[in-house]
Amino acid sequence: MISALGLFLVAGVAQAGSGPWVISEGDASVYIGAEVQRLTRLATGDGAWFGEGQGKGPDGGVIDVDSGIESTFVKFIPTFGLRDRVELELDLPWARVEANRVDGPVCTALPLQPCATTEGIGVVGGRVKALLLDELSGSPVSVAAGGALRVGTFTNETRARITNLGEGTTDLGPFLAVGRSGGLSEGYWSAWVEGAWRHRFANTEAPDGTPVPGDEFQVDGELLAGARPWWSAGPAVTWYARPDGVDFGAGDLADIDRFGALRVANVRAGGKLILRSSGTTSFVLSALGTVYARNNPADLFAIGAGVSYHPKAR
Repeated sequence: MISALGLFLVAGVAQAGSGPWVISEGDASVYIGAEVQRLTRLATGDGAWFGEGQGKGPDGGVIDVDSGIESTFVKFIPTFGLRDRVELELDLPWARVEANRVDGPVCTALPLQPCATTEGIGVVGGRVKALLLDELSGSPVSVAAGGALRVGTFTNETRARITNLGEGTTDLGPFLAVGRSGGLSEGYWSAWVEGAWRHRFANTEAPDGTPVPGDEFQVDGELLAGARPWWSAGPAVTWYARPDGVDFGAGDLADIDRFGALRVANVRAGGKLILRSSGTTSFVLSALGTVYARNNPADLFAIGAGVSYHPKAR
């Protein structure tokens, strides 16, 4: 969930094991998908709400990022049922991030090759999820908890780029997911929300001793419904915040950790459509756009598509 500018530390629009539910012991599933992102503007302070005053907020403005940044991600996410109510999910991404114009004002103003095209393995992740409460056992909701680890140290050398694939850190932390599902006509509905905290092992320290980059928080939610078993659709939202750091322009823009030193936040909203061709294969289409941004892309828009295959699904 890290991409260009080192600021898009949010959930991708195409996910594998969403919600609190887990696969059965001994089962396995795989998700293969792609995501395309584009941005042309960067919020340089707080209060940059989409569509309000062309994105300008009370504590900052918006700058054009030359002719825009394009990002393409390919995701391979296998999931394994380790034991009863416990699963392991791996996130193995490949990414390419490039600027549409490398000789624009922003790209030429910053040092350290800010707009060089970056291509390679993205931030690798893994998470273990345990189902604590299950609707099938009489609980009013399903609840799961677990821990996540992200390894991005191999992105360290290019972390100063606008087109980086990560901020060169290893991160870990817990998460908690709550959800519920039920029948709807001949189909079904499901709703879930997940909150996570990640400790980031810092690259350096700011002048005031604050670790850079700082810890981060994230909340994701989704509501899907369909009157027939072969489809479901609904809204999705994600909120991300890294409260420690400085605003854009207040830090040292010549420093390799200039993006990791920012305090950032964003809210993105959109939707998801799932089409099921059989009991084992699902096609996922999704999209998210920026609603609010602080020291983040003010107009980031992402479209994702993928296929999920679960051989033992019924």
